Amino acid sequence: MAFGLERRQNPHPKIISKDELIEKQSDNEVLIAIAEPTVQALNGYFNEKGTFLVLTDSEGCILKVYGDSQSVKGAAKCFLKPGAFSDEENLGSSSIGITLHEKHPIQLAPKDHFHFFFNEYTSIGAPITNEEGALIAVLSIFFKSESVAPNTINIVQAAALGISTQVRNSQTQQSLEHSNRLLSTIINTLNHGLIAVDANGKVLCHNKTALSELGLNDKELEKRNISDILPQWDLSLPILKRNERIFDEEVVFDNVPNKERYAVNLLPTIIEGEFVGAVILIREMKRVYNIVNKFTGMNARYTFEDIIGESYEMQRVIEYAKIVANSPSTILIDGESGTGKELLAQSIHTYSNRRNAGFVAVNCGALPESLIESELFGYDSGAFTGASKGGKPGKFELANGGTLFLDEVGEMPLDMQVKLLRVIQEGVITRVGGTKNIPVDVRIIAATNKDLKEEIKEGRFRLDLYYRLSVIPLRLPSLRERKEDIPMLINYFLQSKALKLNKDVPEISPEVYRFLLSYSWPGNVRELENFIEKTVNLNGNIVWDVTKDQVKNLPDVGSAPHRGSSSSKVSLTSIDEMEKRMIKEAIKELNSNISQVAKTLGISRNTLYLKMKKYGIDH
Repeated sequence: MAFGLERRQNPHPKIISKDELIEKQSDNEVLIAIAEPTVQALNGYFNEKGTFLVLTDSEGCILKVYGDSQSVKGAAKCFLKPGAFSDEENLGSSSIGITLHEKHPIQLAPKDHFHFFFNEYTSIGAPITNEEGALIAVLSIFFKSESVAPNTINIVQAAALGISTQVRNSQTQQSLEHSNRLLSTIINTLNHGLIAVDANGKVLCHNKTALSELGLNDKELEKRNISDILPQWDLSLPILKRNERIFDEEVVFDNVPNKERYAVNLLPTIIEGEFVGAVILIREMKRVYNIVNKFTGMNARYTFEDIIGESYEMQRVIEYAKIVANSPSTILIDGESGTGKELLAQSIHTYSNRRNAGFVAVNCGALPESLIESELFGYDSGAFTGASKGGKPGKFELANGGTLFLDEVGEMPLDMQVKLLRVIQEGVITRVGGTKNIPVDVRIIAATNKDLKEEIKEGRFRLDLYYRLSVIPLRLPSLRERKEDIPMLINYFLQSKALKLNKDVPEISPEVYRFLLSYSWPGNVRELENFIEKTVNLNGNIVWDVTKDQVKNLPDVGSAPHRGSSSSKVSLTSIDEMEKRMIKEAIKELNSNISQVAKTLGISRNTLYLKMKKYGIDH
């Protein structure tokens, strides 16, 4: 009555739309499917005229009404139809509303119902609960009779309990299935292979990465015993049974298509003190080497954007290098010392499709002849006195999937040249002291400052290796061949060295600047870089003894600066201002002879015209 209901007046219960009902039935799809057989059995058991059953959700919304057509019509007259709410607020006291409130079975005689239209029905309601014991639905039965058998409430309660049990089992099953799906998803997101086995080595489960790395399908792996493919299993078993873990065993699996080397971890599974199996983790050595390269600096740091220079010669090299970057063919970089051969090699690597793998650099001239083979190809355990237990991978293995940079390749001994040629031709290496061929996928970039053709004539370099290395030849111009890049390099090194040394950027007088442009720089960019670093260290205070006869000789900057000399004190102007002033002075001194001005400044006529246009200089 507090809800505004009148016993003798028809109620106006909340009724949801057809679409909302479909949505509610969909939300309770499992409940309905589980309840349906039990409800139909009850309906057949109580096959009395006018009897019907009602299934509601936890809010009292009617999901289904069961019975013959006449009984269902009778239910509708009592406002019991799908989509209507049958709780106390909407329909007053009934077996449905009281069960929702009290959460235990109830039986109501006709006179116990609130509304008079229920006066010809006896109703029984029983709660349906989930695994947490929370009420999720109500099962009610309405008899068109004033009395029912005494045990009827027990039958309805048993039916509701049966449905509850099945709901709980279903929830448990769903939870298990969800856990299994989640576990499967988790192990399949691992970027290394995983195989779980029992104590006898039978495969219990695995992830997709394991299949991929071994080259097997599900059925092929599941019917195998781990001892068939893991050669170390029998030796590892006693260790695992002691609850000890085995890490980073280098393994080549037996009886599988893929013959790569893998790093394998074996982790024992112990339950209540008993060894019941193991988890085997598999990682490609290539991935391991990439991690090693990342944390040991064996990776490329530079890109083409780090190459300073806008000269035609330099831009032509860069454009050609970009074109061939993705090619697997070997590259031979020829250039004088200090021209930036490794910088170019790293840039090619970072521009290529191998950028995510390692860039491993080897200076062939810095390695003793006795060590160069083991450095390049690695060695197996016991290969020589002092060899590490378990062996050690060489540079080729570390660079697998990436780029191997062979600097000063012209210094390589002849016997090593033969072995390098074999690797390039066959794509496999053999460790020192080993017998197994190890496939390697390595892009080789070699570099030299020697005239290899002359070395071939002298018998110090193999002709066949030269042809193998120089499939794609690249020549880096010397600094004297691209003098128009010197101003840009000076400016870059001034800024970077000042930042590195935590000093102000010194400014250079036109006299000094002209000298820097005209000097031949036999040490190329490296020599210029070192000279600018000295200049920054000395805050620009440098003694110059510059005459026309000495203009091609780089002055010694090791002596202390002459404080009183006006020519030794560097004027404080910007690089652009110095360049502009120097061009103006040269034009004036050489009577506007552009060819002579360009020659004196060490730049081309085109570059001179571009700079004159930039600075608004007329001649």
